Amino acid sequence: MKKNGFLTFIFACIPGAGQMYYGYMQRGLSLITMFIGCFIVGAIINPLAALAIIVWMYSFFDTYDLVRHLAAGDPKEDGLLLVGNFDDVKKLIPQHTKLVGWGLIGFGVWALYDLLIGNWEYRILTNVLGYGYAWDVINGIPNLVVGGLLVFAGFKLLNMHPAKKNSDDELPPYPHE
Repeated sequence: MKKNGFLTFIFACIPGAGQMYYGYMQRGLSLITMFIGCFIVGAIINPLAALAIIVWMYSFFDTYDLVRHLAAGDPKEDGLLLVGNFDDVKKLIPQHTKLVGWGLIGFGVWALYDLLIGNWEYRILTNVLGYGYAWDVINGIPNLVVGGLLVFAGFKLLNMHPAKKNSDDELPPYPHE
């Protein structure tokens, strides 16, 4: 059954709705749940709001990937994302530890910058006007902890698999013509 291209675009803009429009209910439900979860966590810890944008972008492009597979006559299976396929995610992570590590460090540094440096004008003005600085420090503890943990986890991932040095003995010989 051919679907309307305009409706596909509209539903692709809503996380999970494009998947559901094409009958992938579990996949769509997974994406909606991840998007709302990331949005809620991002409302509490501001730097993590970027995760909701990543889920939205993945959902948008996944809709068109599903359409491509359906048009080719090779439909993907419907299933929950991440929960049912945790072994596949575990297989991918060791191959991309440096990328994930640098991403975690970036988010952590962003969180720490936002907390410690980003609003310095506001803090200076509130201290000059007599407002308390202690309340800002207490409210900033979750961001400070999460930012520090993200940076720590990023460095742990970068040091998990030290780079192997290639010697000449490990390289195959150059084929002569």
